[in-house]
Amino acid sequence: MTLLFVVALAVISVVFAPISVRVLDRKAGWPLAALFVAAAYFLIREAEPILEGQALSWEVTWVRDFLGTGTDLMFSLRADALSLFFALLALVIGAVVFIYSAEYLPKRKGNTSFYTIMTAFTAAILLLVLANDVIVLFIGWELVSLASFMLIARSGSSGESGSVRTLILTFFGGLTLLAAVSIAATQAGSTNLQNILHSDFWAEKPVLSGVIAVLIAISAFTKSAQFPFHFWLPEAMAAATPVSAFLHAAAVVKAGVYLLLRFSFVFHDVPVWNWLLIVVGMGTAVMSAFFAVQKTDLKKLTAYSTVSHLGWIVATIGVGTPFALAAALVHTLSHALFKSSLFMLIGVIDHQTGTRDIRRLGPLVKQMPFTFVSVLVGTLSMAAVPPLFGFVSKEGMLTAFLEAPIGNSYVVVLLIAAAIGAVLTFTYSAKFVLGAFVDGPRELDHVREAPVSLWLPAALPGLLSLPLAFFLTLFDEPLSAAATAAAGAPAHLHLALWHGINIPLLISIGVLIVGVVGIIFRKPLWAVAEKNPFPIATGNDSLSMLTYRLNRFGRWLGKMADSMSPRRHLVSLIVLLFALAVFATLHPAVQLAPKTPGIDRWIDLVPFAIIALSVAGLVSTRNRLSAAVLLGTVGVGVSFQMLLLGAPDVALTQFLVEALVVVIIMMVIRHQPNTFNRMKHSRRRSAVLVSLMAGFAAFMAVWGLLGRHDRSELAMWYLQQGPEITSGSNVVNTILVEFRAFDTLGELSVLGMAAIVIAAVVTSMPRHPFPKGTHPRPFGQSQLNSIPLRVLLKVLVPALYFLSFMVFMRGHNNPGGGFIAALITGGALMFLYLSKSRDEHIFKENVPFILTGAGILTAVFSGVLGLTHDSFLYPIHFNFAGEHWTTSMIFDLGVFLAVLGMVSMAINGLGGYLRPGADISDLDYARVNGPLPDTPLVEPEPEGDEDWPAPMNPATATTEKEATR
Repeated sequence: MTLLFVVALAVISVVFAPISVRVLDRKAGWPLAALFVAAAYFLIREAEPILEGQALSWEVTWVRDFLGTGTDLMFSLRADALSLFFALLALVIGAVVFIYSAEYLPKRKGNTSFYTIMTAFTAAILLLVLANDVIVLFIGWELVSLASFMLIARSGSSGESGSVRTLILTFFGGLTLLAAVSIAATQAGSTNLQNILHSDFWAEKPVLSGVIAVLIAISAFTKSAQFPFHFWLPEAMAAATPVSAFLHAAAVVKAGVYLLLRFSFVFHDVPVWNWLLIVVGMGTAVMSAFFAVQKTDLKKLTAYSTVSHLGWIVATIGVGTPFALAAALVHTLSHALFKSSLFMLIGVIDHQTGTRDIRRLGPLVKQMPFTFVSVLVGTLSMAAVPPLFGFVSKEGMLTAFLEAPIGNSYVVVLLIAAAIGAVLTFTYSAKFVLGAFVDGPRELDHVREAPVSLWLPAALPGLLSLPLAFFLTLFDEPLSAAATAAAGAPAHLHLALWHGINIPLLISIGVLIVGVVGIIFRKPLWAVAEKNPFPIATGNDSLSMLTYRLNRFGRWLGKMADSMSPRRHLVSLIVLLFALAVFATLHPAVQLAPKTPGIDRWIDLVPFAIIALSVAGLVSTRNRLSAAVLLGTVGVGVSFQMLLLGAPDVALTQFLVEALVVVIIMMVIRHQPNTFNRMKHSRRRSAVLVSLMAGFAAFMAVWGLLGRHDRSELAMWYLQQGPEITSGSNVVNTILVEFRAFDTLGELSVLGMAAIVIAAVVTSMPRHPFPKGTHPRPFGQSQLNSIPLRVLLKVLVPALYFLSFMVFMRGHNNPGGGFIAALITGGALMFLYLSKSRDEHIFKENVPFILTGAGILTAVFSGVLGLTHDSFLYPIHFNFAGEHWTTSMIFDLGVFLAVLGMVSMAINGLGGYLRPGADISDLDYARVNGPLPDTPLVEPEPEGDEDWPAPMNPATATTEKEATR
């Protein structure tokens, strides 16, 4: 339960953040940091058995039989030594950043969003590194991407482009990760991460293992900003300094490192993995180090240095040996300490001077001595100068490179590249210190040292790099245990400042000598570097060009359906279906199975005749009202056919839907001209041709695919096993509300969105005058016509309500259920609307939304009840008062309410005399006197071949024709 408690503390911090900001403003960082420290304490308390190899785990069933093979999807957490390392890194660095934020942030300026997203960021990182199920791991991965996007985007216009680029690249990595874990889970037959890592298929299918290795590496590259995805990280510098400190030191970038270390268990000896990580990692390290030397903005310089150091770590992981993985962990820790400190110290400099550009800073060493010392210690550790922790970690990586599985000659190339990268690292570290505190051109006499509460939290992680170098043995056991968990083989780490004279030491001495010489001649050398001697397209330019080209390609594709005419949307699909039907008909390999005996019956000609005659009348009439009626009779014919085929549930549903839809269509066409526009002969010919093609494709599909096989194995299983499992004989209903309830819940969500879309579209339409002959006066004969129906409904509506209740209650065993019951009640509401003497709402405006929302929440509630039996939406059966009951009836009630909400929304939205947005004075006048006197009554356009244009505002229309449209 410790793991659950740790994650719960992180989630509680997300909920507590807005409350604490409201009470404490920016000082909310202190209690939130306390929550992180408490979570770290509970993890440390369990550290001893974890380091000894006894992983801490917790899991609960999430979805039963997830893969259809008896495999359950588990919400599974596990803390081994590797997970413990990254979890503590996120919690401790996060706590320091929050303490720093309590002093750094301005008062009452977006602090709620900052603390809320930052705590969610931390919770997402914890979920990622503690996940023991690849689905949970993927969710954590994507939540990290979303949190980083929001943190960058909240900085305003300066962070808009960078946040979008971050989202694009990290989501691309999410897609490759999803592909990788999906393949791995399918091959292993489990989504459990440990089961996948210990599966036999890695050795049995080396080619597939190589493909998955590349996908995992690409995913990690996007998060850890490796080439060619490196450019998003400097762009993220638009975010606030605490965000940069956390993002670069312990959050997003370390997520990629964690993924590489976690899957090194199976890829450490896969050649494509070794070469890809070493080449990309060291190439990124050297390239980004040079970019860092070019920068004059301290934050961008440090950002590129982060990319460079991540390249070092990635290349070290690529070596794959247990010692190399341990060395990568050591530098991960070292980098987290000095880099989080340096970012926060940059914030201190910016806070005190108003700038981070070394060209605008002065010699601050006298004005800000404590900040200077803190920056000096952090940059010396970054530059790997002894006796600091950064020197120890860099020596470990150089030692690991000697064991790289790429051949001796390429090891020499790797060491030369590492030496060049180290020289550039020393150079930009020196540029940071000297540019900010010594060489600056301005005299900033007004600048004073920052308050202790601001610079001390910022300096503390970096200052630890000095004393920790003298207590290195404290890290041997925990880091060895973490490396062992990553490699799957014992890792023995012995950290020390002195390992004798060896190749890594000689490289370090050479780097220090060249670096000092570079400092002496720094001004001309730095001036040359800042001129950018490599005028090539940047990553931002490349991504912008790619986005531009894709947008143009998308617009070109969209032209096929860029019209309000349904023809443009359907022609391409019908032509493709026709081509498929022709190909399938003529292909010699296509052999039709014999038809099932007895499937042809003469009575099927009755619904066919109804449909055929209705379609013939539909395509020949020009009257809109007749077309609506004939469309309804087509639906009646289809419903009759379903009834003859033995599907009363589907037939009843189809019939009720047709009845309601016809009335809804009537509500629409009353606002339109009585007749359709005449079509040109050329357009008629093309319509007939396309219709014949569609008819041929549909006929061949029905003829060739239906009636030539028995019921499927799944259908027979439902028919045979369903009644016994559910105690319900209506298989259609039990499939919808029990076996496939999750699908039905998704459909309810679609219904809810459809209701919202109806409301949004109808209420956003401007109010136009009615063309002549399209709408009667609201008073007069209509009042008399409504009297008989109103009298009839006094008996009919209660009967329909009672019938709806009976259909709902019998749905588990007989044709019926919540959907059909809702349609019957919807029919009663439709009758109530039609009995009115004028057009008006049947409910208050918010009732349809309440019904829809209540329906979805009711369905979800039944799913939560199922969790008491270890699975969401699990139907609980029980006997009460001599009757059999099931919680699926609660789900069915949710279906009833959601469908009723949509029907009522359609009636409310389309049933008003004047469209929403009309002045109430106009509405009152129209109810008493009929159409407004200034309404131009004009005939509709008689001819036209073009698509019906979008509505225009009559107030701005310049011609009578435009006003009519």
